[in-house]
Amino acid sequence: MPRFDPRLLTAVCLLMVGLVQAQGPASTVPVQSKRVEVAAELDRLSRELNFEVRGIEQTKGATARADGESIVERLHLLLEDFDHVIVQAPGASGVERVIILGEKAASVPPPVVGEGVGSSAGADAVVLATQRRGSSHLVTLGVEGVSGGEIIQESMLIDTGADRVVLPVSLISSLGFALDALQQQQVQTANGAVDARVGRVPAIWVGPRRIENVEVAFIDDQRLGTTPLAGMSLLGRFRMTIDDEKNQLTLVPK
Repeated sequence: MPRFDPRLLTAVCLLMVGLVQAQGPASTVPVQSKRVEVAAELDRLSRELNFEVRGIEQTKGATARADGESIVERLHLLLEDFDHVIVQAPGASGVERVIILGEKAASVPPPVVGEGVGSSAGADAVVLATQRRGSSHLVTLGVEGVSGGEIIQESMLIDTGADRVVLPVSLISSLGFALDALQQQQVQTANGAVDARVGRVPAIWVGPRRIENVEVAFIDDQRLGTTPLAGMSLLGRFRMTIDDEKNQLTLVPK
């Protein structure tokens, strides 16, 4: 039997210690998400994946994380500091259009300016203050649930290209709807047709006025972005005027 040489064991131990020292201690610093310039990354992605971006100038100077397994996740992270809408092609995973409404701010519901007070439109007019997001206007409205109890206040983009009031799917249960009570169909917005679940709410409150039996469409939260739409199932009941200088919406019943 060959004789064991203790010098060999010493050499092996020294070699292992040297390898551990060379590798250093295990890192405990978490990997940080890469941050990029939002405008430059949006421009690169839009050219590479062939989609349109509106309002990109509002992201000038901003930086954000460049993560996400899908293009939609990546865009939401890039625009996490901005109110935005991502429009996807029906039945596809690609993106058709990204609309940037403006930088997010603390949400303070605009007050009702008045109902027929000082308005040349007449005593029936409702005048609401609006919030600006770039060239767009948002107005806060109350959506009444099907049980007739809770009224959910939502800041909505005024969108005359939408044929219905459009709300996120996440509000379905809060408003008391059962999924089987809603019809699946495509609805039209200013940014194209999208798949939705359609139903009617008992009322939408426009300032102090209760507008009954309004058709609404629920679409996927990610596709809608962060902003519901005040569409023509509500706005079509009024003659509507937007004052850009005063940031006011005047609605006169037809």
